[in-house]
Amino acid sequence: MADDEEDINSILDDDDAETKDDDTAGSQTDIDTEDGDGADAEFDMDAKVGHLSRAEIADLSPEEQLAKWADTLLPVEVDLVTGLDASNIFFINVESVIFDLILSKEVPFEEDQQFLRMHHAVEQLLVSMQSCGGVFRLIFFDQTEQLFSAAFGESVWAFRQAFLVHCKSHGIDHAVFPHWYSPEFREHVQMWRPSFFLLAHDAIELEDDEEEEDADTKLKLRGFFQAMILRCLSYRTHVALLRGLQRRGNRIMAFTLEPGYHDSWIDNNVQVSLAEMLEGEEDEEEAEDILAALKDFAKKIGAKDQNLLRSFLVSRFAKTTLAMTKGQNEKTSQLMLLVVKVLVLQEMMVRYIPLDKRAYSTIQSEDWELFEETIAGAVDRFFTMASEDIAKLLRVAWPEDIKFDACDLFDGRLYRHIFQFVVKKGLEDAKKLVGVEAFKLSGYVSDEIASLWSQASSEEFFPVKLSAVKDLPGVEPPELPAKIAPRAKPELYDVKSEFLGYIWKDVEFAIDVKSLEDHENDEILWSRHDWKEGVYLDAVKQQQEMEKNEGEKKMEERMRAKGKISDKDREFMARFALKKRQMALKALHAYSKSLTGSDKLHPPIIITEGKGDDKKKEEPAEKLSKKHQELLEKRKAEEDAKIQEHDAKQSKDWEKPVDALSEVQDPSKLEKDLLDLLVGFGRVTPSFVNFPALSAAFKTPEAQVKIVVKVMKNVRTALKKMQLDRMSAENQPKVRSLIVYVFCLIQEGYNSFAKKGLLDGKGIKLFQECLISIGFPKTAAGMFENWKKAQTPAEEPVKEEKGGKDDKKKGKDDKKKDKKDEKDKKDKKDDKKDKDDDPDSFKVTKDVESVWSGVGPDEYGFQLMYMGPQMSRSVGNAKDPLGRVNFKPDKWQRDLLDIVDSKESSLIVAPTASGKTFIGYYVMDKVLREDHDGVVVYVAPSKALVNQVSAEIYARFSSKTYPPHSKHELLGVFLQEYNSAGGVMEAGKWKHCQVLVTIPYILEMLLLSPSNQDWIARLRYVVLDEVHCIGEQEGGVQWEHSMQLIPCPFIALSATVSDPTFFHNWLSKVNKKKKTSKVNIVEHKERWNDLYKYMWHRGEMRNLHPFCCLIESAVRKGGLSSDLTLVPQEMVQLWQEVSNVLNKKSPTWERLCPLTYFQEKDISFIAKLDAREYEKELKATFLDLLAENTMDSEAFAHLVVALQKSPDLKFQGSEKFNPPPRVVVNEDNTDAAAAEAEVDMRKLGKGTSYLQAATLMKICKDLDKKDIMPAIFFNFSRKEIEKMLQKLIQELKDQQQNKYFGTEEASYRSRKLMERRQADYNQKKKAYDEAMKMKASSKQEANASRKSGENEGRGAEKNERVDTSADMTMAEPLPPVDLMDEIDPDFTFHSPKALGTWYEDIEETLQELKKKKVADWLIDGLRRGVGMHHEGCKKNYKDAVEILFRRGYLRVVFSTGTLAMGINMPCRSTIFCGDSLELNGLMYRQMSGRAGRRGFDLLGQVIFLDMAFGKVQRLVASNLSSLAGEFTLSPTVLLRALHEWELVSLDEAQDKELARSKSDIARCLSPMFSLPFFQSRTAELDTQVAYHTRFSLDLLFKEGLVAGDGSTRGLANLATHLFEAEPANLLFARLLTSGLLHEYLEREAKDEQKGDRRSHLTVKLLSVLAWIFYRRRLPPTIPSLKIKSKRKKHLPSENCPRLPQLPSKIRKEIQKYNTQLFSLFQEFAWAVASTRKIAEGDLTLPLSQREFRTGWDERGEPFEKSSEFAPCIIKQLVRYRSRSPFSALAGVGDTFSSPVDLCKYVRNVLHLDLNQLPTVACPPAAADSDAELEATNSWILDFMIHGKIKYLWEDNGIDATQAWKLISEFTGTLKKATVVLKAFCPADDLVLKTFNALFEEMNKYLKGEGGR
Repeated sequence: MADDEEDINSILDDDDAETKDDDTAGSQTDIDTEDGDGADAEFDMDAKVGHLSRAEIADLSPEEQLAKWADTLLPVEVDLVTGLDASNIFFINVESVIFDLILSKEVPFEEDQQFLRMHHAVEQLLVSMQSCGGVFRLIFFDQTEQLFSAAFGESVWAFRQAFLVHCKSHGIDHAVFPHWYSPEFREHVQMWRPSFFLLAHDAIELEDDEEEEDADTKLKLRGFFQAMILRCLSYRTHVALLRGLQRRGNRIMAFTLEPGYHDSWIDNNVQVSLAEMLEGEEDEEEAEDILAALKDFAKKIGAKDQNLLRSFLVSRFAKTTLAMTKGQNEKTSQLMLLVVKVLVLQEMMVRYIPLDKRAYSTIQSEDWELFEETIAGAVDRFFTMASEDIAKLLRVAWPEDIKFDACDLFDGRLYRHIFQFVVKKGLEDAKKLVGVEAFKLSGYVSDEIASLWSQASSEEFFPVKLSAVKDLPGVEPPELPAKIAPRAKPELYDVKSEFLGYIWKDVEFAIDVKSLEDHENDEILWSRHDWKEGVYLDAVKQQQEMEKNEGEKKMEERMRAKGKISDKDREFMARFALKKRQMALKALHAYSKSLTGSDKLHPPIIITEGKGDDKKKEEPAEKLSKKHQELLEKRKAEEDAKIQEHDAKQSKDWEKPVDALSEVQDPSKLEKDLLDLLVGFGRVTPSFVNFPALSAAFKTPEAQVKIVVKVMKNVRTALKKMQLDRMSAENQPKVRSLIVYVFCLIQEGYNSFAKKGLLDGKGIKLFQECLISIGFPKTAAGMFENWKKAQTPAEEPVKEEKGGKDDKKKGKDDKKKDKKDEKDKKDKKDDKKDKDDDPDSFKVTKDVESVWSGVGPDEYGFQLMYMGPQMSRSVGNAKDPLGRVNFKPDKWQRDLLDIVDSKESSLIVAPTASGKTFIGYYVMDKVLREDHDGVVVYVAPSKALVNQVSAEIYARFSSKTYPPHSKHELLGVFLQEYNSAGGVMEAGKWKHCQVLVTIPYILEMLLLSPSNQDWIARLRYVVLDEVHCIGEQEGGVQWEHSMQLIPCPFIALSATVSDPTFFHNWLSKVNKKKKTSKVNIVEHKERWNDLYKYMWHRGEMRNLHPFCCLIESAVRKGGLSSDLTLVPQEMVQLWQEVSNVLNKKSPTWERLCPLTYFQEKDISFIAKLDAREYEKELKATFLDLLAENTMDSEAFAHLVVALQKSPDLKFQGSEKFNPPPRVVVNEDNTDAAAAEAEVDMRKLGKGTSYLQAATLMKICKDLDKKDIMPAIFFNFSRKEIEKMLQKLIQELKDQQQNKYFGTEEASYRSRKLMERRQADYNQKKKAYDEAMKMKASSKQEANASRKSGENEGRGAEKNERVDTSADMTMAEPLPPVDLMDEIDPDFTFHSPKALGTWYEDIEETLQELKKKKVADWLIDGLRRGVGMHHEGCKKNYKDAVEILFRRGYLRVVFSTGTLAMGINMPCRSTIFCGDSLELNGLMYRQMSGRAGRRGFDLLGQVIFLDMAFGKVQRLVASNLSSLAGEFTLSPTVLLRALHEWELVSLDEAQDKELARSKSDIARCLSPMFSLPFFQSRTAELDTQVAYHTRFSLDLLFKEGLVAGDGSTRGLANLATHLFEAEPANLLFARLLTSGLLHEYLEREAKDEQKGDRRSHLTVKLLSVLAWIFYRRRLPPTIPSLKIKSKRKKHLPSENCPRLPQLPSKIRKEIQKYNTQLFSLFQEFAWAVASTRKIAEGDLTLPLSQREFRTGWDERGEPFEKSSEFAPCIIKQLVRYRSRSPFSALAGVGDTFSSPVDLCKYVRNVLHLDLNQLPTVACPPAAADSDAELEATNSWILDFMIHGKIKYLWEDNGIDATQAWKLISEFTGTLKKATVVLKAFCPADDLVLKTFNALFEEMNKYLKGEGGR
């Protein structure tokens, strides 16, 4: 039996069951352990390929250097909104936008020259970023004119000028600079500090010139944008690239370059090279007053604002052209006159033809020789002149009453159309004239033409002559093309679905249906490869299957080796399972034990009745007899007497320590003694609130108040003796700290006793005198007035109560009467005292001797400056009347309790540590007490939080017991990797648990599971923690679906929802749709502890005032962030410094002087709420000062610098109370070094000192000295975290080594110490050995005696027994530990107090880690009080870190984002190290919220270490982006819903009882197909979602996944299992069904060579899958780049970073799939758009909101009915419904050219982005079947080849953390696919075998077993 137990323990030692986690299959370092070429040595995560060696480029010209630099760039795709803080201001270069639109052919501007269409394209790009939360400023560079002139025609620069006018006229934020090297631009960047720049990246292709000078100029022009990028990177700011930018949901994805790519040498060289070209010559002063000419023009023709500028430019061009043609030959004159007159006619048509009627088919310029060769050049002259005139206009100031409009300056298609008509008519006419009768324009149009023409010529406008040009070459115009046919009504297959019938009850679709017989499905897979159809695998069952751990594998191997299993083996296995369960429960218990007090928060749960919901009837109170009443009163009197006796005894005990206070001479000691006496030695926080020690010692408040008064008397005496004013400036901080505590003592004494009427006149007088003596006379006066007011109303009820008591007490016994008489006498005495002593007599009116004058004249300012952490908080002041919780809830918390009791839902938004999480546990308590069947689900965003919450639930509710043999359990956990019940991992047992803790992914799966409807029916409540994660890119969809599907009430919790209104409204609509509970919203905005912010610089913490992070221009434009808060200290500092920098005094600001403000409010002791009100007024007035320009830019700049100084209260003579600032200088101690220390924090850039041991040691020591540990260091790089931990541990060891062996003297002392220890050990060992010998001898004698006793009787044994108990208790001495093996207290950060309290638990935890084979250095780190926490750590280590941190033992933790959300590891300080794109405003708020523990700390510290100040600014001062979902409409979601419905219907058909009715299921599913979590200003989302569902149904039918009756078929089950990978799952199913994957692998199998790795089938299969699953885009410029690795080993794939081309047939199938899908979505857009006619919203520019006419002019059409020109327009009109009228100007109708064309230029009646098109690798700019697939990153193929994560950063631009996650997800998908394939196909199927082999290979690499 003992051997079996050893075997079980041996197996369980390898059983890593508790270490299974999302990232614990291995860590990133586990993979990179083998490296033959030594490349592992200090791999630099910041290494980039963008840096060139000087030797490579030294001989090149600056332009060639620039091109070489650009070729090495590897941009990384980033979400601009969350990754680069687009919600802060960023800069967009307009010329880059124009250039990118033209180069990408998105808008054919060069061909059509349609200014309005181009304006719309630019605005569409800008508004898409704005709607995602982006805030931008447009930047124009004038010197780009040279580039535009060289690269394009004159029309492009004319558009640029027109757009600049448009921005200026419509208030679009912009700025104009000469060029990017200009000092003005540099200053602008420094002033605005943009979060990034958005620029074009492409080199410009220019035709080479033979002339050397022109060739050199063009070479320089080619790199203009690259030079711009290089310079922008120099500002330590990211650059985002326009090419490849895509909107996906609420994200703007773009390829970006980080500042590290900047090369200053090349940058300077290029600047010098471009200097002459960019500076240019200044224009001479112009004599013409362009503005006066324009005003004169407007006056003459009466033009409106919208037409004024265009008409003016046309008129000037006409006039100038006519003047130039005078004296020219008739042919030239007539031709130019023709050009000008057509321009005038175009002007009229643009004015009066509505925008929606300007889309028509017309000729192309290249089809008409005359136009292409001659007229186009003449029109270019118009553009040149227009550009020049606009430039002149931009140089002058515009009057406010003039608003120029230039967005529709020219329409090339319309101009060409009119030109064709005029020439054709003229040539047809015998006289070669086009008269007025050809146009027959309406009268008002004719008049306006005449008026406009009169400004250019004195002749009549008509007729137009062509006699001289009739013989020009190519004059004959081509015929107008045939009109484009309108798109036909979509025709979809007539697929029926009972489920969708429920959803679409009230929807009528604008589609036609066709017969199902018209569709043929591909049957190759089923006929040729013998695959099965109709296979169903339960996704939940597959998910709950767990991989066996090492212990279980050992057990299986052991049993397998035995062959036949005996009863003994079965018994052994049962004991193994029991032992495993015990160990799991032990681990859970240990973890839960660290959650302090959780087990005492709920009374035991005991259910005795079967029906727990029957409430017990309240029994009527028993009526007591008179005798019983007397007995109770007697007992009470005896208890009162005992209390009085106890308090009297305590008073005597306290006399000595209280009296001793008067003799203390040291301020720090007096402060400590006060806290020890009144708060307690074991205090958690140094706060007098509720006087913990005093309250524990004295039972009556009367006794307590006497002690407090006596304490104050002695304190006052001590203060007088100390002579505080005479103490040195260095000691004044200690004095100030003492004064703060004395003040707080008085405040708490007043709050605790005076308000209850317990503080008498003498006491209040003493309090006043003490306050006055320490410098608070006004506070004392206010306190007295409040005390006085409280006296009068307090007496009346006392008298009434007294009389009442007398009446009740008549007829009592003598003892009772005696007590009554005694009370009466006391009352009379009090009455007499009250008459003799008027309350006013206790007011201090005489002078009181001052003991300290450091408070200064503004005592309220002193309170704000130094007493912020001690200010009174508003908390619940009464217990819950219903006794539902065991604390005093605030009002908002009581509201929550009422909501849950009413079984309603609620959204709760409250700061971290405000006390919102309790409601989740109240919900559990309530459900658990009702019965054994109801279920509560707790949803957490991370697995770390799941672990913690499950332990918390165990600690709180493990008292609940269930009936014998019941299947029910209390606690279940269900994650992707494992599921458990009662803490034990057992597949499927989660279903029997009453509380399930899970993640959104699993909850969504369960709610869509047809086999778990019985479990769904048991749901009572769902608690969703950190619900703001619904807005995240990854996982947000699962949150959204879960909230749509929940059939019961829910509680949604979050601390970081900026504006919860939209979210709440959406939740309410969803619940209304489901007909479930009402959704309430509860908001609480006050954080319990304030956060004080610091920058770590030059080895010290420098205060960071939030207003230092403000950017003046941004504040003037957008105000302050809604959650930018100031701590009280920062409030008074702001008031002081603003007062100092203002040029003139502001009465409104002076009113906010703390002394004035709080006196007006009649406030004596400032509470936290009072400070918050003061803060609101302070910020509002500050904004007013900016708005009125009372604070100008110079004052603002001075303010930001002044606020960087240490905060101190400033008044005359304050210097002697503040120690001189400590300046950190260099070793030479020079003045220069001292001056350098006072650096402007705004100039600080990103550093890397946080990776140095000395920095880490210094900051940790500093935090320890200041007593602001524990601390969490946040950094998002696992490698850097591990490096930081290793270096800190090594530094602690090295310093300890240095202490003991650093010098000869130290070594000598250490040797002597070890010799003494050894001698001591030898002595103890000798004594121990002798004792053991005596013990053995005694034992032998005892045995002999016992034997003798057996022979001679019991008496002998009794008499002769020897007592050896003392020897038996002697412990064997341990050998002395070497000095370097023990931990010196000076070189550790663990808490000695925690170690003493929890020694056994801590040792057990560390020993358990040793058993689990955790690395020794990690355990050593824990022993020294330091650890780390990230996704790659094994679960048992992470649990140990969390436990030891909560115990208070561990005080330094390095962490990634794993500790950001919800984890109960609050600390005193959070430190942000370095920078990361993952660190955004939301993440910062989550992480910083860890600091400041309610109930443990009075404040929290946030420290920025080595972070660029620009990033700090964005984190601190930025607004949180609005919460919104991704709007990912998904065919797979529909397929999953149909799957669920099909199986439920099958159960119904088989007469099985349904756990939930089908109508209930449909009701809960319906929000997914009608109410997406998304905001759109114009789109009708409900209509769009309904149509999307219908078209998705058609797609699924065509793909063979759905049958005609709505049931699933084919590989539907495979597609639903791989739902995460959509759209890859749909395409993968197609490749299988078509047989192409089989065909490819069969062909490649013939060429497989064992020695050639690249020929292996697994590699071949992966090279296909990599195009589909988890693909990552490459920048469009990357195909020209091929990484040339310098490594000799671990080389990537041949085409790295690009994937190799797909096999021809598979590529064509993907292209075909994309084409069919794109066609379907065009029909979808048409159908949705058909539901709403074109209206005003469609005819409004999206950003500027410039509106265009919706119909003809009120005076009628611009031409008469008999006009010959009218049919030329009307008959050519293109009918369209889905395309935006602005985009339709191109005459293309509803046929879209590409996905980008569709998504950007569809009508705003629907919202489309690339997220909603489930295409795969489809190039955004093309979707035809011949288009090449989008370039794709070869990351997974490269990893498969070399097996090294670290090289993915160097080769593929994917950092280690991200790469690890991607590889894990890819491998998980392979595993799922393999499981499903096994169910579908034969065991020898080639695809299955290859998939299985590929999964096994990838799994090996993932676990670190396959690295080469």
